[in-house]
Amino acid sequence: MSTIKTNKERELAKQFVLNTNKSVFLTGKAGTGKTTLLKEILDNTDKNSIITAPTGVAAINAGGITLHSLLTLPLRTFIPYRDKGHSQEYYFDATEMVKHQKFNRKKLNLLLELDLLVIDEISMVRADIFDAIDQTLRRVRKRDAPFGGVQLLVIGDLYQLSPVVRNHTVEVLSMYYKSPYFFDSLAWQEVDAVTIELKTVYRQEEEDFLDILNGVRSGVTDQSLIDRINANYTEEVDHAHTITLTTHNRKADKINQSELSKLETESKTVKAEINGKFYENSYPIDETLVFNIGAQVMFVRNHSEGLYFNGKIGTITAFDETYIKVKGDDGITIIVEPAEWKNMKYELDPATNTIIQNEVGSYVQYPLRLAWAVTVHKSQGLTFDKVILDLEDTFASGQLYVALSRCRSLSGLMLTSKITEKNIITDRTVTQYTASNQLPENIDEILKEEINTYQNNKTLQEFGLSKLSANVAILEESIIDGKRDDKANRMVYLNALKTQLQYLEGVSKKFQQQLDSLFNDPSIDDSYILKRCVDAIEYYGDKIHTSLLIPSVKHAANYAIKKGETTYVNAVNEIENACWTKIEALYSIKYKDKNVFLGEPKYVRVQPVKKKKKVKGETYNTTLEMHKQGKSIGIIAKERGLAVGTIESHFARLIGAQKLSILDVMKEKKVEKGMKILEAFPDLDLTELLQKMPFKSSYGELRCLQAHYRLLHGED
Repeated sequence: MSTIKTNKERELAKQFVLNTNKSVFLTGKAGTGKTTLLKEILDNTDKNSIITAPTGVAAINAGGITLHSLLTLPLRTFIPYRDKGHSQEYYFDATEMVKHQKFNRKKLNLLLELDLLVIDEISMVRADIFDAIDQTLRRVRKRDAPFGGVQLLVIGDLYQLSPVVRNHTVEVLSMYYKSPYFFDSLAWQEVDAVTIELKTVYRQEEEDFLDILNGVRSGVTDQSLIDRINANYTEEVDHAHTITLTTHNRKADKINQSELSKLETESKTVKAEINGKFYENSYPIDETLVFNIGAQVMFVRNHSEGLYFNGKIGTITAFDETYIKVKGDDGITIIVEPAEWKNMKYELDPATNTIIQNEVGSYVQYPLRLAWAVTVHKSQGLTFDKVILDLEDTFASGQLYVALSRCRSLSGLMLTSKITEKNIITDRTVTQYTASNQLPENIDEILKEEINTYQNNKTLQEFGLSKLSANVAILEESIIDGKRDDKANRMVYLNALKTQLQYLEGVSKKFQQQLDSLFNDPSIDDSYILKRCVDAIEYYGDKIHTSLLIPSVKHAANYAIKKGETTYVNAVNEIENACWTKIEALYSIKYKDKNVFLGEPKYVRVQPVKKKKKVKGETYNTTLEMHKQGKSIGIIAKERGLAVGTIESHFARLIGAQKLSILDVMKEKKVEKGMKILEAFPDLDLTELLQKMPFKSSYGELRCLQAHYRLLHGED
């Protein structure tokens, strides 16, 4: 593609995505540079972003993941209202969706920190799935705003690929939606997005050809336009030297196999190398490829250093075990090696609270496919200098436009059948939506207002507690679903936590409303707003630390000394972590890009100290000092990152060294009973002693008793 020049629509799209929270529908004809602009935006944003697409192949090509895998959506049709009248074999509603979506804490935290959700190939996303995305994000983020407050960047051309609606769902979907397109979803009506259409076409440069493409795209059936296209009809075509675009897979396969069978040359069969997780429906190219010398092939991706591009046509001239030689139409021979496609997974980096991508699988195969023929669908995004169009069976809206727009020029087109009015299929729903969603004349003023609103809202949202609420909801679910005997004790802690959090949420909402009023009052000085924000930061910091964090630390410590409670303790620790994250976020709040809190934070999370070579006896002294500070065995173990049993062994050592008393570990009556057993059975090992004790004890406590026993009897 040529270097993309600056134009107003591109700059508007960048500004809205980068500097506002307004959702954007980025559209435009084929060849207007939508993919290039997306890359520019992502390279320049500091927002936590995730790229998605409706299909596996589209997601891999976009460098992201599928919507269904991100949000664990059922592979059925979504019904936006509770309705038991539809078969669960084909449909699901919000209640069924909740049962299906079991997010672990990693996925929950990922969705809580999401700022920008990119959906590529949006034209293929059905309205019901769009609503399912909206309801999921609202629920898990605990925010009753469209998509839980997440900004959307949806990309695609409505005149090209349309949503797939199975025959048995057409009637049901029509009960809830005007059309299957995403823009007729309930959620999109609430979003108040801006639609930005890129208009400068970089793929074609002939004005005459652009006029034809624009006419076909908008559904013009003028006979003169049809005649101009049909002027390229020919009865004699040579499939051997030009790629053919056809409407159905069977036609493309037939042409490819026919041409391949004509080659009486050496063949090469290549099987893809698949590593880690890479699902079959996401394979970017066939797992097994068969090539002959002399075969016409097409590259299916861009080379990192520009040796070839997606859609480049060439002929295989030679191959060996490690490479294939392809001679392009330009006469240049390229040595092609297997390429790697990566399957990426989005995760939240807990250290930076940023969303990152990690590789979970790879697919290694030659980036080539037989190219005497390919379907219009698979040609999406490709560009050819010469192309044969076999469009006699055009059956879908936009199919003719996609096919025509694959070619750079009108002179490079050849038709095997003449087109008629019936081939120019457009969806009136799309044309009406497009006509009514043009950029308003005051778009620059809207942008300016949105930038200001975004800056204010960033400050406002930092005083919200929805992320804490979401974490507490996950803990509540695990406690309710758990089968522990002391569920009542856990519920006491949980209910106290919820009560405090609900109170704080009420205060928070009132403060956000007051702050919003201050932001919109031109008579209010910024210094007053900053003072109110500082007071709020100190207030919420105190409340979260005292009412939520400390009770969680103590509760976790109580269970840390019990066996089989690691999972539960980790779950409670996540509440503590969420509290610290919120407190740290409060101290980092900005207003108009300036830090609000300029003093020393009252509360600072103690970071784990890197291990260094220990001085003899140092670890025991550390435990002793923490004990003197009034900390229990459970809390000492938690803060030091050690097992409770290890801390108990420290206590035993300290008792033997007369630095601690046995009464620091056990109550006096318990010690008396324990001493009687040790007096009666001095030679038993710990396991046998544990069975003799008249009370429930741990190995660590027995070691402390033994240390006390040896001290009383003058033993070393």
